[in-house]
Amino acid sequence: MEQSKFIKYIQKYFTGFVALVTKTINGKDAPLTYLYKTMLTPKQSVDGKWTSITADNQNVAADVVAMDSPLPLKTRPAIATASGDIPKLGMEMKMNENQLDQLDTLIAKNADISDIVSELFDDTKRGLIGVEEQTEYLFLKGLSSGIALTDTDNVGTGVRVNYGYLDANKGGAAVLWSDVTNSTPITDINNMISKASDAGKTVGYLMMDKVTFNLARKSKETAGLYAISIGNFGTTQPTPTYKQFLEYWQDETGLQFTIVDRSVKFEKDGVKKTVKAWDEGKVILLTDNNVGNLVWKKVVEDSHRSQAITYANGELGTLVSKYVTHKPFGEWTDVQARRVPVINGVDQVFQLDTKVVQA
Repeated sequence: MEQSKFIKYIQKYFTGFVALVTKTINGKDAPLTYLYKTMLTPKQSVDGKWTSITADNQNVAADVVAMDSPLPLKTRPAIATASGDIPKLGMEMKMNENQLDQLDTLIAKNADISDIVSELFDDTKRGLIGVEEQTEYLFLKGLSSGIALTDTDNVGTGVRVNYGYLDANKGGAAVLWSDVTNSTPITDINNMISKASDAGKTVGYLMMDKVTFNLARKSKETAGLYAISIGNFGTTQPTPTYKQFLEYWQDETGLQFTIVDRSVKFEKDGVKKTVKAWDEGKVILLTDNNVGNLVWKKVVEDSHRSQAITYANGELGTLVSKYVTHKPFGEWTDVQARRVPVINGVDQVFQLDTKVVQA
């Protein structure tokens, strides 16, 4: 293992390039959006563990007590915890001889420095975005299903984080939403809002996948109720458009809707596969749009750096490294991070499974 042969470019531009990619990922002009960045608060872990704390924070009214009488004792909130180790996320990429030859040619022809830097650090960008994509997948899978799981095509150790969603906060549909003739999606959502209210919670946010939203939009119940809302009392009740139904449903419930249509690409043994991040059919109602923490810790190599490797730091402990090997020959880029999305206060989360009939 040796230093990269492009060390002068790396020393001059590596740190700045990582910072630029990180800024682009976090910026408004980023091609991909990350809900975890707006719905989770970063939290550094000292011991490499994540912990989720849930308390039954139901407030009760004070008693009316006669003068000179003792105050009645009330129970404190029951507290439950879940915990585990923060997993490592990462990927490795190699520039082979042909690719390195192309880079050598760019330099020999005195190409624009931006083209040289872009070519040299293309793997760095891919690695940083790869960590973000896996984080978003874990977050959306976990929030929708209650269990954050790595995809079956993940290479390496799997991740399973069970947030312990409360059975009392779960529900099913009166009729499967796939049966658009007989399903009652609007009634089902109203019932979940009432369930939350009965538990002393006020939900303000609703999330579901696009497929499930469109099933609700195409239901017979929706057509009838939407038609009445626009003063159509005739026998012909057309299906509202996506925009019309979204505006109608948000106005009717007073909730802020987020329709998730997010896919993540995975690669295993050179084969790429696209996976939907949201657990299809799940509707999540929330009392708060900030649902937990992104718990992170610096990777171990950051504290045990090699003199032969050039390093740069991304955000939240992400470590990027570049080096050269001769057998096999190649210019290598590694990107590592330790992080896990954690949902806190699961008593504030209500889950409707539209693929299950309510018992």
